[in-house]
Amino acid sequence: MARLGKILLVLAFIGYPIVLHTFILKEEVGVSQLLFVFVPLLAAISWMVLRLVGKGWWPLVLLFFAGAVYYIVTGNHERIGLLVVNGLSHATLNLFLLWLFGRTLLPGREPLVSQISSHLTGDVRPHILAYTRQVTIAWCIYFLLQVAISCLLYVYATFAAWSFFINVLNLPLLLLMFVAEKAYRTAHFPDHPRTSIRKVIEVYSRDFAVPRKVDSER
Repeated sequence: MARLGKILLVLAFIGYPIVLHTFILKEEVGVSQLLFVFVPLLAAISWMVLRLVGKGWWPLVLLFFAGAVYYIVTGNHERIGLLVVNGLSHATLNLFLLWLFGRTLLPGREPLVSQISSHLTGDVRPHILAYTRQVTIAWCIYFLLQVAISCLLYVYATFAAWSFFINVLNLPLLLLMFVAEKAYRTAHFPDHPRTSIRKVIEVYSRDFAVPRKVDSER
């Protein structure tokens, strides 16, 4: 049963962006379809924003999101609302990750990928630490490019091209980044302990995805 649950979760994770892209291509979007899309997107945005602000701001943030949903649903702005929420969720996620990774590059802090690597393998040799710092920088560039390309496509390309990039290509590009880094690491550091991409993602999401986990200065 647990295995089946994981398979369904993976299928939902893969299928949801495709469904979202299909809705965006439609000229008209019904309220029920809009709410189907809004629930996970707004939940993700709310989680990230609430992580970034103090608890005193939480009621204001939740009120803002509730007001936005009410305005879009009752004001006959379904398709515009879908585009806005989709674009904001993509930008917010990547900017949040840029902040999460980038803040560990500040003086006196250990880069996030270095923390994950040492947690997984215990390898803290200087050349490995230098490499994992560069990987942290590479991820920051990746997140920044995601937002920049999304903005350029939104302004200069069609909605279909923009949506295809931020929805359909989002997961493949992310996996490509992982695979490219792993291939480079395997080729240039053959004596470095091997870890699977699945294990890296599991450890990151469990121990490092929350900002307080990367605040420690080692």
